[in-house]
Amino acid sequence: MPNIESSNTSALQQISLIEKRAHPLLICDVDEVLLQFIPHLERFMAQRGIAFKETAYRLKANMIDIRTGEYLSEQACMTVIHDFFESEVSKQEAVPHASDQLERLSKYSDIVILTNLPGAHNKTARQALLKSLGMDYPLITNEGPKGGAVAALCAERAHHPVFFIDDSPSNLLSVSKNTPQVQLVHFIADPRFFATAGDLPYVALKSNCWKETGDFIENLLVAAVK
Repeated sequence: MPNIESSNTSALQQISLIEKRAHPLLICDVDEVLLQFIPHLERFMAQRGIAFKETAYRLKANMIDIRTGEYLSEQACMTVIHDFFESEVSKQEAVPHASDQLERLSKYSDIVILTNLPGAHNKTARQALLKSLGMDYPLITNEGPKGGAVAALCAERAHHPVFFIDDSPSNLLSVSKNTPQVQLVHFIADPRFFATAGDLPYVALKSNCWKETGDFIENLLVAAVK
């Protein structure tokens, strides 16, 4: 049985509506993976007198008040992020080549998009935006670590490759612990934050290029069916 203890009820309900097939699966995050996030967030923050202290890949302990140089509290950081999604969730731009590489990989695997997104009503806006950008795949909104949701998604795909792409080290670690058979890709589109992100020993690929990622996953999928 999959370990679904760390998933949430809403995510599991959404997952139950997706057809489970004995077929390879690609599970993909959204922010900094399919959609640009950091550049949009920085512009949003600047309008409010807030900036990142450094290009370290963390959000909660990295925002400062530009006027005073003081760090924002964790709650204030979370408010900024929540307000960002309320305002910008339908305006984000696609990461280069994400759409065409997903289309390429869809010939070999099912694709599910798994995103942590505050505000249940924001799911509709995110779905519409992704569809308009050529990425019309099942979308699951999650809260917290993603390991449980990934375990539930791949529960009936024994002996078939499963890939998980995310920007968050904590989500990658969660998936690694829940489903060690899943191949992990650490993807951060923003080149500055990608450069400062540490190498994670449990990931198969660290990338900020969708063409490289597409090649990597396709090669493994082709090899799996030989």
